Amino acid sequence: MTSILNNIAALGASRQLGVTNQGLQKTIERLTSGKRINHAADDAAGLAISNQLGADVRIASQGRRNANDGISYLQTADGVLDEVTNLLTRAAELAQQAQSGTSGADAGTGKKALDAEYLKIITTITDLNANTKFNSTAVFGATASLTVAVGGFSNITVTTGAITNATTSLDTTANAVTAAASITAALTAVSTLRGTIGAGQQQLQSVSNSLGIQVENFTAAYSQIRDANIADEVVNLSKFQILNQSGISALGQANQSGQSILALLR
Repeated sequence: MTSILNNIAALGASRQLGVTNQGLQKTIERLTSGKRINHAADDAAGLAISNQLGADVRIASQGRRNANDGISYLQTADGVLDEVTNLLTRAAELAQQAQSGTSGADAGTGKKALDAEYLKIITTITDLNANTKFNSTAVFGATASLTVAVGGFSNITVTTGAITNATTSLDTTANAVTAAASITAALTAVSTLRGTIGAGQQQLQSVSNSLGIQVENFTAAYSQIRDANIADEVVNLSKFQILNQSGISALGQANQSGQSILALLR
């Protein structure tokens, strides 16, 4: 039925054109932002899930950076302990020489020369123990330890402790014998400490690798939910542009259809 008061065809065309325009605007927004979800109304559940995944990505990334910083900390400690091992090895060599009668009499010039170098070694090790720092934090000390937060994994704690040093002097044969025993004990303690540090470093490296995998997978899941599929959106853009043009044409035709009623009144 043709009506002067109500043009149902035009109303339907106008409504459908509005739907097309909404789809066109959403498609353009997705193409320009690169995101499939730009507003909560686009996908409320997807938004909630992707927000949690986004947080997981950042937490795991920070945990990985923490682990790598912890590795650098332990590498600093191990590098110092390597030098301490060299110093103690030299000290053991001096102690062996001082025990020999060929180094001269007790408190003589020969043993004093050996003792002078030995005491410098002890002083150097003491200085390394007291003043080795990482980010202004002492690496060695009676209660020195490192605790690293590594994302969703349990915190990793590595105890570095203090560097065990040699004792006494080399100015007499007896003291040289005592010093040799203390050097051996110090070398054993340093080797044990390096083993602990190495194990901690390996643990941090493994966790860092695992966190890297987590970041990769979390990011992939986040992208799957949140990011726009550009190929699909380009197809939608063409579709909505055609529908928009045809809808405008159809609306014009619907508005003109009422003009046929005037012919009946002539």
